[in-house]
Amino acid sequence: MDYGTLKKRLGRRRGFDGNEARLGDFINDAYMTICGRRQNWSWLRKTFQFNLFAPETGAAASVENNEFAVIGLAAITKTRTGARFAGPDGVVYRIASHTPGTTAYLEARYTGATAASQNWSIYYDEYPLPEGTMGIESIVCTGNGFTFHVTERGLLPQDMKALTIKDHESYPQYYSIERHNHIPAPDIAPTAVVSTSAGLLAAGYYKYKYRYYNTKTMEVGPFSDEVEIQVTAANNAVDLTWTARGDYGVALYRTRASSASVGRGASNQEFFHLANSATFSFSSDTDALADASIGWAARDIDTAGGYEADGVSIGNLALKHQGRAFISSGSHHIRLWPPPDANYILDMTYFAAPQEMRLENDAPLIPRQFYPAVLDLAESYALGEEESHSAASHKRAIAMEMVDRMERDEEKDPGTRIQIGRGAGGQAAGNDGFGKTPGLTVILPPTDVGPWG
Repeated sequence: MDYGTLKKRLGRRRGFDGNEARLGDFINDAYMTICGRRQNWSWLRKTFQFNLFAPETGAAASVENNEFAVIGLAAITKTRTGARFAGPDGVVYRIASHTPGTTAYLEARYTGATAASQNWSIYYDEYPLPEGTMGIESIVCTGNGFTFHVTERGLLPQDMKALTIKDHESYPQYYSIERHNHIPAPDIAPTAVVSTSAGLLAAGYYKYKYRYYNTKTMEVGPFSDEVEIQVTAANNAVDLTWTARGDYGVALYRTRASSASVGRGASNQEFFHLANSATFSFSSDTDALADASIGWAARDIDTAGGYEADGVSIGNLALKHQGRAFISSGSHHIRLWPPPDANYILDMTYFAAPQEMRLENDAPLIPRQFYPAVLDLAESYALGEEESHSAASHKRAIAMEMVDRMERDEEKDPGTRIQIGRGAGGQAAGNDGFGKTPGLTVILPPTDVGPWG
């Protein structure tokens, strides 16, 4: 039973008054209420796999005391902003930004002595979580011939600081959650001009927007403002330009054709992934794709402005089914201790936040046998709005009885509420294992802590 069917069923129950958006609001309110009853519904569990990157090293950096710039790094072809720079003074800095060439800028001034042709290392210790991650169940690191369960260290300040003070080079052993975003929002919307060159766009109104993304970790930032344009004839194209940066790629998004102009931020219009440009200085593209061709794969724009021959895995650029663009995933990161010393694979099992249904063929994630709970709860909201409070209370009681049965089905032990650890690490946690706050045996790093001590 999809979103469109749920609205029809609710309309038959209440008598359709022509306001389909109102029915949809009741359905979504009910659906999100049920999802919000607990964080770790089994049907919100997902898996995600991503790469961890080995440090980059070199021996030609020029550094100056009390300056922010590091000159002479190896050619920068992937985003290094947000990574950690270790220079000859033994201090580990964060990279604030960089040019498309060989110069990086640090968040803090370099404290060592001025020197040329120095050895350097760049570590990647933070990686973006999938959009909508509510809780992490398990993380497994796989290397060359081994598998290691990475343990959560804890989210209290003292645990977070312990991860940044003592580090050494190894495979990741602990993780913690960081909430911040290195990636800025674009200052202005893209510009769009109708092109009469050959294209596959149908006549109608289209909207465009874009955002920057980390070409190394695939972290995405906030969206730009959107721009709308009317294509008056079929088989035309749209020329796009945007503001490029020297340290991030650009991911482009577009709506499908609409027969009428739709206001900014309209909830009934979806943005789908269109293309991405990993070339830092590139700032234009021609959109000639039909509606059916967007949202399914990433199309890399080459240096000549054309699309690469094959679509690739879209990763974080368009995480939702059909490559639909929702919100940024960049504010939630996983920080690994110690930073990876080689290339590894990380497998994560997590609980995802549900999204409201928008398209007619969207379907609730809850098990099908409990769809009536969504309808009953939505009907109770409709009755409440009509001030039929007694009938609304009766419908809500029926719905919540079914939701309670859903929760009982979820519990391994009906007397225990399963929780995903969110407390302090170390011996204070007391118990270990699923269902309790993860307790960690305090493991001191070796005395040879390298540049991290």
